Formats: sequence, C-alpha cells, structure tokens
Amino acid sequence: MSFGVVTGELVTFASRCDAAQSLVELETIWRQRMSELGFTFAAIGAHVDPLKPERASYVFQNYPGDWIAHFSEQRYHLIDPVFRAADAGVADFAWTDPEFVAPLSWRQRRILNEASELGLHFGRTHALASMLRLKASGHLVAGEPDMPEDVYTAGKIANVLVHHRAAQLCAEVAPSFEPLRRRERQCLELCASGLTDAEAAAKLQIGVATVRRHIERARVRLGAGTRIQAAARAISSGQIKPII
Repeated sequence: MSFGVVTGELVTFASRCDAAQSLVELETIWRQRMSELGFTFAAIGAHVDPLKPERASYVFQNYPGDWIAHFSEQRYHLIDPVFRAADAGVADFAWTDPEFVAPLSWRQRRILNEASELGLHFGRTHALASMLRLKASGHLVAGEPDMPEDVYTAGKIANVLVHHRAAQLCAEVAPSFEPLRRRERQCLELCASGLTDAEAAAKLQIGVATVRRHIERARVRLGAGTRIQAAARAISSGQIKPII
C-alpha cells in the first residue's frame, strides 16, 4: 500500500472523528477502526470505573462483558497495574514485558492473570494526554504475540485522534464553576488536605471563624452541598491542588 493511500485513509478517519457530534457516535467510529486493524480487544479512555465513568470523562472498550463486570465490582481501576504504569509515566509497554511484570504486587499479578484467562493477554498500552486532571491511556490487545509493528502504530494513531475528539466532547459538558478568591482557595485546600479548621487558621494566621467563613463561601460559589464536594469540584476545575 502506497504512502498516499495510507495518508488518505488517515485523513478520512481523522475527518470522521472530528465530525462526530457525540461520544456514542465517536465510539462507533473507533470500534470499526479497531476491527479493521484486527485487534481482538481494545480500550481507550480515562482511568476510571468503565461502568461508572466520572462526569466529563469517557471509556470506550469492547472487552468481554464478564471481565468488565468483575473489574467494576472489584474496583480494580484503583490498583490496575496497567493504569498505574501509565500513571507513572511509562509511555508504551507490553503486558507480558518482564520489566513491567517484575515490580507488580501479588494482587496486581492476579488481575493480569484473571484478564488473561478471558483472552486479554497479548496487550500493549500507550499513554494519552490527561483530560480534566484524569490520566488516560489506550490499550490494544492482539490474538497472538507477533502482531506487526505497523498495525500497532496504526492503532495508536487512531487512539490519539479519537481521544483528542473525545476530550473535546467531554469538555463541552464539563461543569463550569465560579472562580474562588485567594483566601477561599487557601482555606479549602488546607482543610481538604487533612488540616482542621484550627490548624488551617494557625497556618494562615487568621481566625478559625474566618477560615470557616471562607470555606462556606467557596462551597456556595462551587454550588456544592458539602465541604468534600466543594473540594472535589475545586480540584476538578483546577483551582486547588489534588489531594496527595
């Protein structure tokens, strides 16, 4: 196949992705492309529960239904070794690579073994740009260990294009929150990190009642019902640092 033909196919695919007006439409385009490339299974999206994605995030996948149900029930997204490796900055890796497997905990190895029993064995993962502070990655699973490298490359390119459009669609429905003032951000961030109102007041050299007043104002600005919800919304909108 000539370079011109390959480029033409890529431009056509990119145009279809850009024209998609919903995540449902985009997922249909993505599934068709993964099937054309010959991948047995594939997944792409944020590192969240695939059956309960957070608002303004997405997960596309065609994994076995039994595995997805089990993955969600066990909350494996919190410790999934593939997600964690991508979180740590590993850009591209195979699930069978000894360097990837060696440092895993026994529970993470069990996750890989359980997935392998359902055909999710010869997989490769590549990191994608984060979306709204959520890490994301693409996963390509072949039926045999020697899938041609150019096919993997085509799969990665398709995932990058799809992810870019999906992130745009998610951003369109992302909640917009009123900006917090400096003291409101400081008080909410300190208390969200585990400090008591008194400890936050001492650190900022202001009164306890003042701390509580700033947090209450932040809660109202963010349209939150509780402090916890206010902190979550402030983090998701990039106004305070994520809790570590």
